[in-house]
Amino acid sequence: MSSLAPLLVRISFLFALLLSPAVTRAELGVIRDNGAFFSESAKSEASRHIGEIGGRFKKDLVVDTFKGIPDDIKQGVNLQDRAAVNRMFEQWTVRLARQQRVNGIYILLTKEPAHLQIVVGNETQVSLFTLKDRDALVSSMLARLRNKQNDEALQDGVNFVSATMKARAVARNARPTPAASSAPVEATSPWGWVVAALIGFVVAWIVVGLIRSMMQRSGSAATPGAAPSSGGGFLSSLLGGMLGAAAGMWLYDQFSGHNDSDHNRGSADDAGNSRSDTDYSSSGDSFSDDSSGGDAGGGGDSGGGDF
Repeated sequence: MSSLAPLLVRISFLFALLLSPAVTRAELGVIRDNGAFFSESAKSEASRHIGEIGGRFKKDLVVDTFKGIPDDIKQGVNLQDRAAVNRMFEQWTVRLARQQRVNGIYILLTKEPAHLQIVVGNETQVSLFTLKDRDALVSSMLARLRNKQNDEALQDGVNFVSATMKARAVARNARPTPAASSAPVEATSPWGWVVAALIGFVVAWIVVGLIRSMMQRSGSAATPGAAPSSGGGFLSSLLGGMLGAAAGMWLYDQFSGHNDSDHNRGSADDAGNSRSDTDYSSSGDSFSDDSSGGDAGGGGDSGGGDF
């Protein structure tokens, strides 16, 4: 029986691998406070809520702060020209969101000059966080930042994103979709299970053959000259059948699209739109002491592009 231990370990590992879900993104949100805007307690609390947003909606909320503008970004930009500065921040923020492959919302803050810029991904704004929501977030955070309430700006901003996404998800799922109201529910095709069973049978047959061959070799090695033992036939058949069935169902799910990551994300919480963002819309404004309080939209919307 000891000779079977390594074989059983390998089979268990393969069995777990076949049944394991796809690897998810390691990081759905983060706060990088290089500009030293926030206290540790504020960052800790905000990070907890950001984790909840990522877990529930599979969307990122990333906050990056800087002490100033990098030299390569501000090179050739007239920093006395407010329109030029706004364009620079729009394009810089979109570039950073693209580089980090942000799937959701990206918030950028600089101390010198004092500026807030927020971008929202094109798929995120379809159902979970619209451009109006983005502008409301900009206005809310600017009001706090202009009053030197940096921690409150972070906490209010994160809470606003969380509450808005929850409300959008509830509203969307409460409204019947045209496909659901006009088309009958598609029945599961019985041929899918036939294909799965056939695949499982083939895999089980191969695995049983391999296990039986290994058992016979180990038995022959233990007792030279003895006839191959068939005592392991039942065990090998059982293990092979289990592994084959699992493999068959896994392969069927993969090829039929039932285990697609987008399909798995289509829950009530994520409002049914799980596609990743490929472009971004940007808005923001200055929050320095001499900045006006009414132009929270900054330079308007920016649909991305290279900088």
